[in-house]
Amino acid sequence: DDDVAAIVFRIDSPGGSVAAADLIWQAANAAREKKPVVVSMSDVAASGGYYVAAPATRVVADPGSITGSIGVVLAKPNVRGLLAKLGINTVELQRGDMASMLSLTESFTPAQLARLNATMDHIYDLFLERVSSGRGLDKAQVNEVGRGRVWTGAQAQERGLVDELGGFLAAINVAKQA
Repeated sequence: DDDVAAIVFRIDSPGGSVAAADLIWQAANAAREKKPVVVSMSDVAASGGYYVAAPATRVVADPGSITGSIGVVLAKPNVRGLLAKLGINTVELQRGDMASMLSLTESFTPAQLARLNATMDHIYDLFLERVSSGRGLDKAQVNEVGRGRVWTGAQAQERGLVDELGGFLAAINVAKQA
């Protein structure tokens, strides 16, 4: 929309799906190519919430915003023992060595674990690249502040993950200036 001079992108998210975060990242990155995109971090902009902030022209965070969590996590419970205690037996049929990878009644096989670790390493590396290019930081520097750690907005500013401190109105003023 040519009538829009700048975008204020308000984020309040602890993260979630890698695929969803990357789609939003792509949209924010495309928007930045046409006009300033100013991120305003609310209470939380962590993991996928920070991922989508990475391409912003400027990032504004409240001093206490939970920020960062540049990392990748996968959790899978194994409820086989619980089901057995309840007298429930399960049988799974699978086709292929990786088919039962996310089964809730099986632990990972060594091959599945190796595949998951490789995938998670790839996603983490992509996360580092996204933040590095968007924030203008060296990839090793992003890894140093990353590794799943969370920071307050003030701590994130000290580490180059946030440009300035302030709330939503401060972000609007930054967008007006841009």
